[in-house]
Amino acid sequence: MYTPIVNPQYQSGAATALAFALLSHPLGARAIDLGFGDFQAHGFLSQGYTYTSANDFFGNSQGDGSLEFTELGLNVLGHPFPNLLLAAQGIYRDTAGSDEEDFRLDYANIDYSLPIGESSTLGVRAGRVKNPFGLYSEARDAIWTRPSVLLPQSIYFDGIGLRSPELSSDGGLLYGRHQFGDHAFTAEFLVGEPQLQTARDFITGFPDAQGRFDGRPVFIGRAGYEWREGRFRLLFSAVDLDKDFDPNSRDVLPGNIKLFAPWVSAQVNLEEWSFTAEYLRISFDRTGIFPALPPDPTARNLLVDNTSESYYLQAQYRFAPGWSALARYDAFFANADDHDGSATARGTGLPRHRFFAKDLTFGLRWEFVENWLVAAEDHNIDGTGWLSPIDNPGINDPLLARGASDGHWDLFTLMFSYRFYPFVCNGRTIHR
Repeated sequence: MYTPIVNPQYQSGAATALAFALLSHPLGARAIDLGFGDFQAHGFLSQGYTYTSANDFFGNSQGDGSLEFTELGLNVLGHPFPNLLLAAQGIYRDTAGSDEEDFRLDYANIDYSLPIGESSTLGVRAGRVKNPFGLYSEARDAIWTRPSVLLPQSIYFDGIGLRSPELSSDGGLLYGRHQFGDHAFTAEFLVGEPQLQTARDFITGFPDAQGRFDGRPVFIGRAGYEWREGRFRLLFSAVDLDKDFDPNSRDVLPGNIKLFAPWVSAQVNLEEWSFTAEYLRISFDRTGIFPALPPDPTARNLLVDNTSESYYLQAQYRFAPGWSALARYDAFFANADDHDGSATARGTGLPRHRFFAKDLTFGLRWEFVENWLVAAEDHNIDGTGWLSPIDNPGINDPLLARGASDGHWDLFTLMFSYRFYPFVCNGRTIHR
């Protein structure tokens, strides 16, 4: 049966998206008088397994496979006053070389919303805020709030160092919503500092790059249309980044990075079926950030510019209570004008398959008892465009890449997950 989609941006941020999925059963009767408004805590623990026929994904996944795929989260949210929300979430995530941050603060913010009449809302959110782009950026942390074990890697990157910058920024967000009948228009605009430190290698092009990013904050915007509480959704997002990189070492020249990424998302939700598609282009310009030795004055002004292209098409079928199936095709092209990678390969010495990835995925999910689920997926992949160079040493070295990777490979993932509820307080009563 179709469940109306909660739009987290106008309820309680990313915390509500998780809470909506995690909070689904009555709690016990033991109560304590706290003397303040509603307050909730929710959590999840997920353990995954990955196996690959070639290449490595989330650890040494060839041979016997890898168990280096753990996700743990605890979020709290509450309304000390009717229009004021406090929300925070801590995350532990281990996916081998792709993510070694261990525990981190995912988000922590204060949200004030102001109703305007009976059909409109304006609000502001400040602190560490979830980045508002695409369909799944705010709710990708837990398998309960994403459609699959792995989101489409062509857009929601997990293996190339861009996950943390995609997740959240330190700053402020303005949002608004206007509803009339079955229709609603939404808008958000964020100004903040993204979590770029974990993406230094990818952004600068230097392994183990050390230094700091300066410059104006990132601008992120998203506008959307919804029909009948999410039965149909259409979103347009955009990210605008302009940063200077000041290296700690004199062996690297300073430089500038510019990124602009328009993003279109659409989703249809029926009683038993959901159909989703997203399309993303990333225009990336890098000036400088080249080796300083031997001295080359022209490198300081050398421009590296590139536009990548990504998209996916996805169908989900809820064929029985607690059961759902998924089919998806997603594609990533490192150069939008060179889909087969041949031109880029000639210029870099790397194999063609390093510059694209096409993934055909079939998945199955079963919520077998209350608060437990198991999900499995099989991926047939052509290309290595989104593989982690940390898990696959030599993949970016022209002398080693052909022996360090295979362009045609299979990936199998399996995940068990449990969601839990430390407590929920409604009004003045806390339940455990």
